[in-house]
Order: sequence, then structure tokens, then C-alpha cells
Amino acid sequence: MMLILIFVAITVIYYLIQRDKIRRSEKREDFKIRQEEKLAQLLKNAREEDQRKHDNNL
Repeated sequence: MMLILIFVAITVIYYLIQRDKIRRSEKREDFKIRQEEKLAQLLKNAREEDQRKHDNNL
């Protein structure tokens, strides 16, 4: 009976650790996606500003 309890406890702890790792990985991926979107928006804004400056110089 004691071995079953130990096995269940180890299984639960392993599950919780793995779930935490998955959550951290998902958060990291979400953060990376948001960073890429921000960078793309900054590049778009910079291109638009450069185009306006170029048009104003003509």
C-alpha cells in the first residue's frame, strides 16, 4: 500500500512539473510572437515615415 502511495505522489509531482514547463514554454512563445508583431509594426511605421520624408523632399 505504501508503494502505491509513493508511486502516485511521484506521478502527481512529475505531472505538475511537466505542466509548469509547458506553460512556461507557451508563455515564451506568446511573448516572442508579440515581440515579432511589435517589430513588424515598428518597421511598417518607419517605412511609412521614410516614404513621407521622401515625398516631401521631391
